[in-house]
Amino acid sequence: MRKSNSASWLPFLLFGVLLVVGIGLTIFNYRFAVQNPGGNDFLARWMGARFWLKEGISPYDEQVSLATQQMIYGHPADPAQGEDINHFVYPLYSMLFFAPFGLFDFPVARALWMTGLEISTVLLVFVSLQLVGWRTSIFKTVALVLFAMLWYHGVRTLILGQFAGINALLIALALLFIQQKQDVPAGILLALSTSKPQMAVLLVPFTLLWAFSNDRRGIIGGLLITLGVLMLASFALVPDWFIAMIRQITEYPSYTAYTNIDSPLSYLADLMPGIRSTLNSLLHVLAGLYLLIEWGLAWRKDQRHFLWTAAMTMVVTNLIAYRTATTNYMMLLPVLFLIFRVWEYRWKGLGVGAVWFNLLLFLIGLWALFLVTVQGNQEAPIMFIPLPFFCLIGLWWVRWWAMRPDRLLFDELAARLG
Repeated sequence: MRKSNSASWLPFLLFGVLLVVGIGLTIFNYRFAVQNPGGNDFLARWMGARFWLKEGISPYDEQVSLATQQMIYGHPADPAQGEDINHFVYPLYSMLFFAPFGLFDFPVARALWMTGLEISTVLLVFVSLQLVGWRTSIFKTVALVLFAMLWYHGVRTLILGQFAGINALLIALALLFIQQKQDVPAGILLALSTSKPQMAVLLVPFTLLWAFSNDRRGIIGGLLITLGVLMLASFALVPDWFIAMIRQITEYPSYTAYTNIDSPLSYLADLMPGIRSTLNSLLHVLAGLYLLIEWGLAWRKDQRHFLWTAAMTMVVTNLIAYRTATTNYMMLLPVLFLIFRVWEYRWKGLGVGAVWFNLLLFLIGLWALFLVTVQGNQEAPIMFIPLPFFCLIGLWWVRWWAMRPDRLLFDELAARLG
């Protein structure tokens, strides 16, 4: 009886501990937000939510952008001086995530948002480990959590208040649910991940194709129905939201800090200005054709093949995405873990050493690269290069092993027996 009573109280105790930790983290984040103005990416979305909820003004209205500029610069932005206009530029249904924060003053909202991003990063690590089947010790799990929180892409996501941290978790959860054959929830999560379209723009069609080839109707239904409901609800609330968003997107080059980079592949083409235009087009076409071939090879294949191809799809997305952001690279954390997992199971001690070396290399190397290349307070385009190309080469490297369940099963059993 005592054991039963103790077990019944355990969930409440755990909830209490998590609540206390969350409150403490939010207080810390609030002090940070007050003492360190910033979070401009979140500010633009918060301002859109606040105007919409408090005054009934569309988040795409020029008043919203102007109010954001006033908070950041104290005056209307001057794009000629490299000042960002900070449009809302997200689908209206992203308000599912932003609207609650519009009810709070900005320092409180930013603190709560930072707490949400920190929790999302921790969850992303655990979901990614389960997704790729990487069994790690408590020590290594803690190290991976600290890595995800402290590496360049994680810190930048947190400081800017970028939604990419939460969206990366939505994508990883969707892939995990597909793996566990919870198809309807997976489709719903994928639909929600389109709240930041540039992160899901290729993963969604690939998943639909794979689901169709394997008769996974729940994925298709969950995704399309949810996306349809989101779109219809958005049009009912703000009829012209889509046109307004497209207008802001077309203005993107005039209000971003970068004038010389469209995608990481474009940056490579910039290194050879004499053939820049031709090379840029060629690289993007080749990347697109390659990805289509991989999608074709995944037709009617099992979930292990799907996971590898989904990982490659996320990598190529970040290589060719127009005006991508290094914060979007949070979605590549499961890809890193997949590569590292295969290394360990394939090469045992040597693989373990390679994992630790590369974790340190990314943790220290990316920050060092940023510090030696930073331009004013803006990251240099070179920051877009290391991670996606490492993941590209890494996925090619482990492709054969990642798609051979019999061999990996043997390795897992050997590891357990050892």
